[in-house]
Amino acid sequence: MINVDFKTIKEFHWLTKSVIALTGLFAGLFLIALVVTLVWPNDYQASNGLGMIFLSLGWILTQVFLVILVIVLVSMTVTWIRTWIEKYLDQVLAKLDTLATQNAERDGSGTALAVMNGKMERIEKKLDNIERILEKVAD
Repeated sequence: MINVDFKTIKEFHWLTKSVIALTGLFAGLFLIALVVTLVWPNDYQASNGLGMIFLSLGWILTQVFLVILVIVLVSMTVTWIRTWIEKYLDQVLAKLDTLATQNAERDGSGTALAVMNGKMERIEKKLDNIERILEKVAD
């Protein structure tokens, strides 16, 4: 026995629901044509007319299924391309963040070096003053 969960069917995509409905319609009309042919085997016009309707519907449904297939393939391709672009942009943004962090560290290092240079210059000036004073004292 087949256990069908109708709550799951309600959550299907609209394309899936369309394919199921069209397939059900096709199968139903096929069964009706089969029953009419079996019930009235001698009535050539009724069975021939239903057979032509069934063949016409089959041809139309084949075309509809091909259109739906193309829609699904285009949708899948667009989704794949969008996902690829998002991953690429995420990688580029991560690299930019890394470069920005490295640049900030370099700026911090440059600032520290500038401060150290300033301190060294002050120490050199003080040493020059001390040297002059010692030269004056020695004279």
